[in-house]
Amino acid sequence: MKRSAVMLIVAVLVVGLFAACGGGGGEAGTEEGEQAQMETYSWIVQSCFPNNMPLTERTIALWAEKVGEMSGGQLDITLHGAGEIVPGPEVFDAVRDGALDAGMNTPAWQKGEFPAGDLFYTLPGGITEFHDLFVWEWGYGGKELEQEMYGDEIVVFPLGLTPPEQFWANRNIQSADGFEGLKVRSAGLSMDLWQALGGSPVLLSGGEVVPSLQRGVIDAAEFAFPSMDVPLGLPDVANYVYGPPIHMGSNKFQLVINPEKWAELPDHLKSIVENAATAATFEGYAQEWIATFESFQEMQEMEDLTIQKLPVEVQQEAINLAFQILEEKSDEDEFFAKVWNSQKSFLQDYQPYFQFSSFDVEPEQLQ
Repeated sequence: MKRSAVMLIVAVLVVGLFAACGGGGGEAGTEEGEQAQMETYSWIVQSCFPNNMPLTERTIALWAEKVGEMSGGQLDITLHGAGEIVPGPEVFDAVRDGALDAGMNTPAWQKGEFPAGDLFYTLPGGITEFHDLFVWEWGYGGKELEQEMYGDEIVVFPLGLTPPEQFWANRNIQSADGFEGLKVRSAGLSMDLWQALGGSPVLLSGGEVVPSLQRGVIDAAEFAFPSMDVPLGLPDVANYVYGPPIHMGSNKFQLVINPEKWAELPDHLKSIVENAATAATFEGYAQEWIATFESFQEMQEMEDLTIQKLPVEVQQEAINLAFQILEEKSDEDEFFAKVWNSQKSFLQDYQPYFQFSSFDVEPEQLQ
């Protein structure tokens, strides 16, 4: 009986092992798995910014480095800078059409075709800030909505988030009336807000900002954050810099991938691509913050530059107008409304505990 029991157990184990290996195809299944583990893949990828730009280094270049390390070289990334294959604003189309395997851009550049793209970075008026965006994107369905927006045109993952911005001006603004007639370089949803405040938004490329301010073509500009604005030369042509960023807090970028190239990857490499994007976003964000507060310290030592915050009543006016703009755009586009309603629901759920857990005082020792 004991021998029979032992033989029965052995038989069960053999059958179980045989089934786990895929039955009669077990050997072939193992070979297929090993082949997937050994086969190498090569992607041609482009940033929407030059390769020597810190913003590229702290986003898609960091992602490519991590993919190489995490995959052991099984997925090889050749990274090009903006203009090397296509202009920066054309990365999305090039990836979708197969001219590039993957790339990085900003969702704002597809707003003509996908109006809700304006909602996938922090909103005007301080409605969402960088922490809110992190939690909504990764925990409240934001990145899933981003993929839904594009459908099967591309595969998309969040990649890269910047510190909060500020805006520069040659006008001392002490009330909402100070925006009247202000010619301000801007882009995206913030153009609607500047106009609602009485300003005249002007769309200019980054290279045109400083000379336009210097010649008086514009009175003010929002471009980026201190670690980019200072090297660009904005302190040399503007007398005032203002916070908080009523136009838009932090910019967020995205990794876009050609669907056919994505489908070719085995599951473990797909996980590496996605997880490397998340890791690069958080690590690069921290690096950019360090560079930004160091640049802000430089700004504080500049004698001809006045750094000041907008009065509370101006901030309140901006947030009221921003809500109005978002509601109006929701009436115009069904998917815009879907994303905005998700963000409103998130803020209603998130704010009570966030406010409860936030300190109302700051350490005197650091003031």
